[in-house]
Amino acid sequence: MTGRKTHMTAGVLISFILIWNLTSKGLVLSPVLLPIALASSALGAVLPDLIEPPRNQRHRKFFHSILCLALLLLYLNQTYLSLLTTGPADEVTLGLFFAGAGYASHLILDALTRAGLPVVGL
Repeated sequence: MTGRKTHMTAGVLISFILIWNLTSKGLVLSPVLLPIALASSALGAVLPDLIEPPRNQRHRKFFHSILCLALLLLYLNQTYLSLLTTGPADEVTLGLFFAGAGYASHLILDALTRAGLPVVGL
């Protein structure tokens, strides 16, 4: 099972990659964004285990499922494209975007474990 520190590190790394990617594509981001992005992605990276605590090997339900990951990736893609076409968003939208990226990193790391992720998790 992947640890909380590993999930948080991956979430923060994802936020740095996304910030670099967005700025390299010409998006001008406020200096206030960095702490929001880091905190949001770190929180998002541990959120699945807060929602469904890892008490046993079968703790992975809907919020640890491939379906949840797919829906989350659709949201992230739409928000990413919106950021590139309409410019910077408010801090709440950016916070949710980075929290979602951290959450997705958690699910991807869990998918790489031996237990994997359930398809639907019901």
